[in-house]
Amino acid sequence: MRSRKPTLTPRTLAQYFEAPEEHLGCFGWACGYSADAGFLNDAAERFTRQTEGQRASMGTAVLALMLDPGEPAISFVDVPGAAHLPLRTLAEKPFALLHAKVALLGFRHQSDPARWIVRLVVSTGNWTRLTMEQSLDLAWCIDVHSDELQAADQDTCLRCADITAAQSLLRWLAGLFDTRILQAGTGDHPGETANAISRLDRWLSLCEAQAGDAAPRFFDSRARSLLAQLPGKIRDAGAGVARNWLSMGSGYYETASVPGAVPTVLTKIVGALQAEKLLTAAPGLDVFVNPESCQAVAQSADALAQAGYTVRAAGQSAEIFSDGESRNLHAKFLFSANFREGSNNCSSAWIYLGSGNLTNPGFVTAMAPGGGNLEAGVVFAPPQLLWEQQGDSAPERVVSNLLPIQWETKYEEGTVLVAGADMPDRPDQYIAPPVAWLLWHEAGQAGGILSPAQGTAGFDVLDPAGAPCVPDTAGFLWPDTQPRQVTVRWTGNGEARTAVVPVVDAFGRIAPTTLAALDLDQAWWQLASFPLPPDDEDASAGDGQEGGNARRQTHAGARSHAGSYPVRRMMELVEQLAASQTRIDASDWATWCCRLKQTLMLAADSHAVQAFRDLGLNPLSPLRAAPFRPDFAESGNTPAGRLYESVLSQIEQAWNVEGLTAIGAQP
Repeated sequence: MRSRKPTLTPRTLAQYFEAPEEHLGCFGWACGYSADAGFLNDAAERFTRQTEGQRASMGTAVLALMLDPGEPAISFVDVPGAAHLPLRTLAEKPFALLHAKVALLGFRHQSDPARWIVRLVVSTGNWTRLTMEQSLDLAWCIDVHSDELQAADQDTCLRCADITAAQSLLRWLAGLFDTRILQAGTGDHPGETANAISRLDRWLSLCEAQAGDAAPRFFDSRARSLLAQLPGKIRDAGAGVARNWLSMGSGYYETASVPGAVPTVLTKIVGALQAEKLLTAAPGLDVFVNPESCQAVAQSADALAQAGYTVRAAGQSAEIFSDGESRNLHAKFLFSANFREGSNNCSSAWIYLGSGNLTNPGFVTAMAPGGGNLEAGVVFAPPQLLWEQQGDSAPERVVSNLLPIQWETKYEEGTVLVAGADMPDRPDQYIAPPVAWLLWHEAGQAGGILSPAQGTAGFDVLDPAGAPCVPDTAGFLWPDTQPRQVTVRWTGNGEARTAVVPVVDAFGRIAPTTLAALDLDQAWWQLASFPLPPDDEDASAGDGQEGGNARRQTHAGARSHAGSYPVRRMMELVEQLAASQTRIDASDWATWCCRLKQTLMLAADSHAVQAFRDLGLNPLSPLRAAPFRPDFAESGNTPAGRLYESVLSQIEQAWNVEGLTAIGAQP
């Protein structure tokens, strides 16, 4: 028999990181219980539209992850572009588990720096491949576009309020985690990561100003439990009327404290809604479970039936899943509406989805070190839902296609359900080391020096054989070529600890792959696409490299008469740089300076640079002239101008042309 082909294709969790059309990911914050490299590489590629190799070459952090400290470290080498931040100290951990699953993502327009999109994603599932491939999970997503703020309506203000509430949570969390790596750079110059974070902060500030007094749908358990806030959020979402139907689902339920009794969390939810007149006195009550692992529900099936609860297996809509595909319920949700015989409309419907399992630590208790998790979720009122598919009704409006619920089968009294295991305990293991990164200094054939910005006391750097590196006044002697990351060892609270930390190179790149030397043509191609990421031929091999080479050959052929003369080619490059940088927006200037420094330094050994050294001329001197600079950086009297002049000086030093005669100067 031919299997039925699904008609709906909802986004996978990784697809929520996808950059919108004509936009690229700028920077994003995310928190969660767990994550893995498979998911994060997928998400980061969708976010930046860069392959793993390209991101490793760029060496910037585009996603900052704050996970429960029981989660093993995910390194920059595992996922280029993703910074898994460690908890600063266990002594200040204010929650039992970090369980909230939230992402706040910023996207910039490819050509117009004034246009941007901020996206909020709230998930019931973890940032893992397992979530996408084996779990029944849910996600809720909203976007705010910069264009909407000019004539914001009520809905725009509401979305801005949601984003502001999520930002409050993530900003607070960032104060508990070690964020030093996000400021990695060289000297006093911020890296591209810090510039991207500043840009996202500006967008979020605009959203906050637009939110006004709108009540957000997003909420968390820092001060009050999810249950304590639930009635108010329902009223905020719509009319405060009593509904006659409530469906509840969870990946985990509480462990039975009294054998055979109805789980207390379920009765507390029903009681709280009835006390606030948001649920009728005798409603229809459904409890959706994993039959093979439903904790106290399995031990109280008879008591639940007698109390009016119907226990059902989670639904898997045929409109979404293929025949024979089986997934485990992991979503946490509540769904309530009014049901009327003879009507297919789910009237006055509201939905809660979020991270909070229907357990005491997950839903009933506020965040606390000894028992309450940090949870987050949303309550919203979806319009025009239908109870079931009828005739030509739109399948995306049918509630069983939107939530893992079904009403065809149930577990009768006496049915055997399996309690399964409780949520596993795991020790805290990812704690901040004394140093967040090490800066690489080349030392010729002898290797190099790894220099920590925070000093060398209190930890060792282990060499490839696992032995401590020899300390030096500037840091630690490394006996080999530049590593992407190294292991450090220290003692904390009387316990020996190790951690892998990234190495930052002279360009401020984090855990980077090696950059090849460039000639002037290649250098220009690295800069010509700014503010888009530069092409990286080596990193992109097998992924469009041939097309990139063809473009370069076509462009080079058009001016081959110039390319054969080093002096003429250098002057052409200076003109191209001047034409480009005078059009750059002020918000992109710091990033341009980072890109300019990194790219031109790699051309230090090109024939054209050598030709100017032989002539005793500084080919970069015209770039200091005011007409070759944007208005906001015309001179060293502005921060933007001082940054630019400092970068030019560093490039001149790398090219060994500093102090040579400026072009056009009198001898």
